Amino acid sequence: MKKASYYDLISGFYEYFTEKLHGEHRVEAIELLRLENGQTVLDVPCGTGANFPLLCPLVGATGQILGCDYSRGMLARARTKITKAGWGNIRLVHADVRALTPELLGSPRIDAVICMLGLSVVPDWQLSFDRMFDLVRPGGRFVTMDLFLEGKATSPLANGYYRVIAQAHSRRRFWEPLEQRVPDFESIEHRWFGGVAKIVAGTKPLAPIHQ
Repeated sequence: MKKASYYDLISGFYEYFTEKLHGEHRVEAIELLRLENGQTVLDVPCGTGANFPLLCPLVGATGQILGCDYSRGMLARARTKITKAGWGNIRLVHADVRALTPELLGSPRIDAVICMLGLSVVPDWQLSFDRMFDLVRPGGRFVTMDLFLEGKATSPLANGYYRVIAQAHSRRRFWEPLEQRVPDFESIEHRWFGGVAKIVAGTKPLAPIHQ
């Protein structure tokens, strides 16, 4: 996958820029997970592991973080971070999100999923969302944060930067699949260079919602 190779190349400085732009969004997104001690959370794409320092205290020593990414370069950075911090409850998985299964993740139960800046990047993004959402247990939480730059207010410069530097699609209506599948849809929006940085969350219902 060409995009994975591209992210291998930019893994060395990726987190530096994303934290300056989205560090506060990351904090808000993780708060919406409403994690409890001992729970298992899937972080996909986990990138360099920027979520890990925030997730670890929430799940505690008895909880587990599953970090998945298709870029080996990103995972190498994440592994270095894990080793330096001495975290023993994080498992990294190199895989395409569309192929994720409980067996591949090594966990039969996923209490929550967080997807930061992922649905604008992955191919077959709606299928990728379905795969992640299906992995969450009924009653579990799903949170995603991404950018949406469509509309007259959108800055052409910001849209071009996002498309070229991040290799991302800024006009995907990434929140709609979640909105259609949860009864308690939540949305936080921040103005972002002519578009919005959007964080959305919801709880997977015990029974499917019929459209």
